[in-house]
Amino acid sequence: MQSHRSFLMLQGPQSRFFKRLGSALENQGHRVTKINFCGGDVLSWYGRNTRVFNKPFFMWQDHVAGLMNELAITDVLLFGDRRAIHAEAIAEARRRGVRVYVFEEGYLQPNCITFEEHGVNANSPLPRTADGIRSLGASLEAIPDVPAIPNSLKVRVMDTIRHHVGNVCLWSLFPFYRTHRPYVIGRELMGWLPRYLNRKGRVEKAERMQETIFNEDLSYFLYPLQLDSDFQMRLNSSFTDVPDAIRHVLISFAGSAPKQVRLVIKNHPLDNGLIDYESFVGQLIDELGIADRVVYLDGGNGKRLLERCRGVVVVNSSMGLEGLLAGRPVYCLGQALYGVPGLAVTPQEFPLDGFWNDPHQADLELLELFVRVVFHHALVRGSFYTEQGIAAAVEGVLERLALKAPAQYEEA
Repeated sequence: MQSHRSFLMLQGPQSRFFKRLGSALENQGHRVTKINFCGGDVLSWYGRNTRVFNKPFFMWQDHVAGLMNELAITDVLLFGDRRAIHAEAIAEARRRGVRVYVFEEGYLQPNCITFEEHGVNANSPLPRTADGIRSLGASLEAIPDVPAIPNSLKVRVMDTIRHHVGNVCLWSLFPFYRTHRPYVIGRELMGWLPRYLNRKGRVEKAERMQETIFNEDLSYFLYPLQLDSDFQMRLNSSFTDVPDAIRHVLISFAGSAPKQVRLVIKNHPLDNGLIDYESFVGQLIDELGIADRVVYLDGGNGKRLLERCRGVVVVNSSMGLEGLLAGRPVYCLGQALYGVPGLAVTPQEFPLDGFWNDPHQADLELLELFVRVVFHHALVRGSFYTEQGIAAAVEGVLERLALKAPAQYEEA
């Protein structure tokens, strides 16, 4: 029988998911304490079981250490392990032998969220070699057929707006808070508003261009962009930002790709518009003399583009894994779980210049085992934003926590 545990919950996704999970843990008899760092956190979860940290960042390490002592913390839950406040808390937890569980957007979307012990992405404890994947995957059951989990971009956008409204309205209560994102919300709104107002035109233009690609049966590689605010781009690759990665890919394509092949660059659907990628790409392809061989899409159907492309180039986007599952060769420029020999090709195997002419397919048996490992050890069915998705995710997290309960918390 499992004894009661004490959970410290730091920043979660910008939704009501953490509040629902905390209530479920409390209903099982565990102690739950949530720390609010900003006004958006307060709007998601206020009152009972919450504390506030509104001091300068240099005081956070001592503060979280004191909380771990005071509350006899056994487990820490947080979303994103690369945020400064989370990195400090993780380091303190490890010094004390406290278990850390990290949430992130799902490695496999849209029906799953990421939930791993220790860390995610580059910090994930999952095996990074073909032999390690085969050894662990062989002992796991095949992935069951499960119903789809509904997701909603509209709900996600509304939750994000609510979070930022909380930050603005309650800013005086959190004078030292600094977002982990590279832009403050006022600047992001300057990008989002024009994109919202011209969204219909952007979508229609992208759909027309996409259909032209399909109708002319063009041979093309797909390069899906990541968000410039993505920690994976900034910390788990050699690139300083998205434009830096675009420049690298286009120079390689111009110099080494077959002349009859096209490159389709697809913008991220949640891009905030602060970087004019269309102009940036347009200027660069003119300089490189490949304007007739590169197509930029600010929209389009990612799944259809994946299914018909010759190969996929990513930094470390989740689209890389989707490309592998669609049967496409994938070149991974950064650090990613799927950047393993036999799955995605990496710069350590051979340069991008060679991939344009000889795109290597993944080992299908290894890919199947890899997906088993990820599904059973790093994913939970559900989403952070819809009622059904949150309910499924809470249930899956509770099950995972019980299955992986530390021996010191168990009793006969």
